[in-house]
This record gives sequence, C-alpha cells and structure tokens, in this order.
Amino acid sequence: MSNPSWIVLAWLVVAFASAIKFWSITRPFRKKTARSSQQSVDDARQRLERSWRKDSKV
Repeated sequence: MSNPSWIVLAWLVVAFASAIKFWSITRPFRKKTARSSQQSVDDARQRLERSWRKDSKV
C-alpha cells in the first residue's frame, strides 16, 4: 500500500478547492450585506415600509 500522507494531501487539496469555490459563490451575498450595513437605520426603515406597502397592495 502507498504512503497514507498522499491521501491526506489529496483531501487537503479538495478541501482548499471547496473553500475557494464556496467563497466565490457567496461573494454577491457578502457584498450585499456589506452594502446594507452601511445604511442608516432610517434608510432601512423606509425601505422596509415601502416593501410592506407594496406587498399589502397585492
């Protein structure tokens, strides 16, 4: 049987690639939350109220 450290190395490569893929997939969500955290409380409240009014008309 071959050296078990090669199997560990292969798993580390897969884990690293998965982490990079996850980071790239979640980038739009992270940008969206970063943008919304910079808004003031009043801006967020007004946006929610407009959304609720729009939903209540449906």
